Amino acid sequence: MGGGYLLIILVLLVVTNGITYGASQLTSDGVSYTKNGETITVKKALDELINTSLTEIDSLKEHAKVYKYAELYDAVKVGDYVDYDAGEWTESSGMPTKQGEFGGYKSGQSKNESVACYEGTAPTYKGWRVLKKEAGKVYLVHAGQPECYFHALGQSNASMQLLQEHTGVYVDSKYATSDHIMTKDEAEKITGDTSDTSDDLRKTGANYWLATAYNTNGLWSVYAYGSINGRNSYAFGLRPVVELKKGILTTGKGTDKVGNVNAWIIA
Repeated sequence: MGGGYLLIILVLLVVTNGITYGASQLTSDGVSYTKNGETITVKKALDELINTSLTEIDSLKEHAKVYKYAELYDAVKVGDYVDYDAGEWTESSGMPTKQGEFGGYKSGQSKNESVACYEGTAPTYKGWRVLKKEAGKVYLVHAGQPECYFHALGQSNASMQLLQEHTGVYVDSKYATSDHIMTKDEAEKITGDTSDTSDDLRKTGANYWLATAYNTNGLWSVYAYGSINGRNSYAFGLRPVVELKKGILTTGKGTDKVGNVNAWIIA
């Protein structure tokens, strides 16, 4: 800015043929000087100086900007959507038709989306919601079902082992520590009972398995209208639960990757 002050001072008094004129008698277009062989008017010099200064001021403002963050744990409540990204499927897997098979998705398909495990049974919802908050950590559950699983009659022990080993599929290591398939206890705690419910944290509009055995034949499952029952020999959906790390931050609400417009954005 020092050069600017000098230039302004030069404009105040101009001597021509021994006569001193006040700056008010001259125009910035009418006074010029030569630099490196180029004639530069005072107006041009001042314009360049002002533009440069404004650019520098804008840069300083940007560097000095204070971004406000809040801890996700403090900001969210149970049922809220969170813009968590579980990534994409790296290979395709057809609809499961036999005991122990997982599938129902295509390569490149987002794991944040929902799939239908048989015709006309796609869940109403997609994305990730807060299932619970415990010990400073937020647990997210898929709002719908990103994949399907086939459980057959009399195979509860085998299915339980497979479901318990089905981990790491939805973990983004930057934000999450682990994942697992939703259990009967987690589903029941949403409403406190096992009956039909209008609570869409449990009622998704589609049937899905829970990672809890009903007996040696069946697994617990949630029906399309939200009730919890024992079933077997079907291809139902699975709802993964993701445990986020402590101290995850949010910048507020916005639109998540599957179009939910009121989701908390992870910083």
